[in-house]
Amino acid sequence: MTRQTMSERDFEHLLDTHGADSSAWPAAAQRPAAALLASSSSARANLDGARLLDAALDAALAPVPAPLGLRSRIVARAERAGAGRHWWNAAWRPLGVACAPLALGFGLGVAFGLDGLEDAADLEARVLLAFSASDFADLELPETGP
Repeated sequence: MTRQTMSERDFEHLLDTHGADSSAWPAAAQRPAAALLASSSSARANLDGARLLDAALDAALAPVPAPLGLRSRIVARAERAGAGRHWWNAAWRPLGVACAPLALGFGLGVAFGLDGLEDAADLEARVLLAFSASDFADLELPETGP
């Protein structure tokens, strides 16, 4: 578009890309576009259509004003709702966080059960398998059976 003449197709592309406001067009395209507008009625019709489209888009995207006092009503309702729940969060949330691992362990124990364990020694052996020998290096463990 740096040429001194502009085709109708280039002008339509310019309108599609930058809109109908000539101040938003690239500086190199403004003079050839003005020359085309002076000589072509279809270019002027395209420009009028682009102006109508820009106006319709601007009207559709205009912000809608909020009703009077809406912000203060929202803030007041949030403050009222938050005040009643504050004691719950302060007292019970830490307790719930502390008990969550216990509940998880209990649930896993129930889910997987202790079926198949014949006696306490078998349970002790399974528990000790969870630890490596280095974990017990400092402890003096009694010798177990033969």
